[in-house]
Amino acid sequence: MASQKARASVSNPRAPQQKRGRERVAALMASAAQLFVEKGFDATTMTEIAARAGAAIGTLYLFFPTKEALAEAILAEHAEALSTQLDALQERAKGLAPAAIADALFDVLGAFLAAHPAYSALLDLPGDDGWRRQMRARRRAQIAALFARAEPSLPPGQAERLAVIVPQLMRIPLALVGEKRLRDGVLEELRLMLARHLGEVATER
Repeated sequence: MASQKARASVSNPRAPQQKRGRERVAALMASAAQLFVEKGFDATTMTEIAARAGAAIGTLYLFFPTKEALAEAILAEHAEALSTQLDALQERAKGLAPAAIADALFDVLGAFLAAHPAYSALLDLPGDDGWRRQMRARRRAQIAALFARAEPSLPPGQAERLAVIVPQLMRIPLALVGEKRLRDGVLEELRLMLARHLGEVATER
């Protein structure tokens, strides 16, 4: 339900009323997400998306009038799913050391980005409308709130900075397409670097 509301608020697609229509929309979005990852947003055509989903091109345009609307609907759905996971992490984070919170964040974000590669592929699309700014602000606030629940707690300014840094660190290994072993090793190095840094900060305080 939340993801449907998010899609409507971003791109105003025609909302399917029947189960069959919802299944068609889900298939179209899944096909588009795959192609955006494989070929990139610019190189993907609406015709290719419809063909992969086994749908008529008219059906695709019925629900999504532009490729941009389709991409934003996918991004909105993924962003809502990520926010749900970050909310669920709040209670688990209470009382943990900052380094332990960072480690838990790496687990959550790493699993999410691996399961939703289109999220990263679409984050940097041209244009910076109000909705995407709100999405980033919400994500930063959720991550900053996690570090605020740490023991010892981090100063608000540092928590805010980490809320920007951690998601960016998570995206570094994504550039290593087809190099899983190296990608996993880079991710582990980044995890250790941040944990070491936060451990030293806690010791100094």
